[in-house]
Amino acid sequence: MLEFENHIILDKVDSWPKEILCLIRNEEKALKNYLQEESRIDIIGRTDLSIRYNRPINIYSGKWEEVTESIELSLKEYNIIGIHCTRLMDYEITDILNNGLRPLSKDFANSRIEKLFEKGLISKELRCKLVDKEEYSDENRRGKISVFHCLSTLKDEWGLNRLFGIWGGESVYSEIQNPKELMRIGTSCIVLTSIKIRDFDIYPELSKRMLAIFFDDNYFPHDTDSFLETKLNVLKIIRREDNLFAELTGIQDWHEEI
Repeated sequence: MLEFENHIILDKVDSWPKEILCLIRNEEKALKNYLQEESRIDIIGRTDLSIRYNRPINIYSGKWEEVTESIELSLKEYNIIGIHCTRLMDYEITDILNNGLRPLSKDFANSRIEKLFEKGLISKELRCKLVDKEEYSDENRRGKISVFHCLSTLKDEWGLNRLFGIWGGESVYSEIQNPKELMRIGTSCIVLTSIKIRDFDIYPELSKRMLAIFFDDNYFPHDTDSFLETKLNVLKIIRREDNLFAELTGIQDWHEEI
């Protein structure tokens, strides 16, 4: 369905490097026992407060640390897929495919809005509300691109319906009451980006998340939002009308039509 050379999709085990899968399978019993023991200790700690301050040693921690360190070392030679969900105009799709996905800036946001206005796609009133919004300079948004990494997250209707349903991204449509003009334009898109793992900071580490996914265990969270401060190369954009979009999102079963 989705395969990109030298790229890992976090919750798609068959995209993982063979050497990592061999390492996990060779130590499968000890790794699984580690996760089960961590959960057991946590459960005891719910009623025995002393466990919280003097946590027992997990007898499988040595093998766990050895394997996770080896996985982290192997991962540095690979890339990971970052998934960005948004609503785009056709000309924006073309630009992103050719030039990459750019971080948020006030100038960039304003230029996108001015282009819509020049094309007669938004009213003057809405243009005035969107230009120079404080959100474009917000410390938690400025200079960043938000992505996640698991295909399973694409089925999260409540987390994604506004991203798919309203043009511009959260910084653009936030605080805009009844943004119907922005809902009438653009196309819902899944943007698949390429991120070098050696330049990638994530906690808990990828190795721990991968092991939790492999063993279908929830001790470590599977997915996370990552905020990248550089332009990202784009491998593929999946549009709302593509069959793959429906397959990945299950959007045909969502409560609200997009």
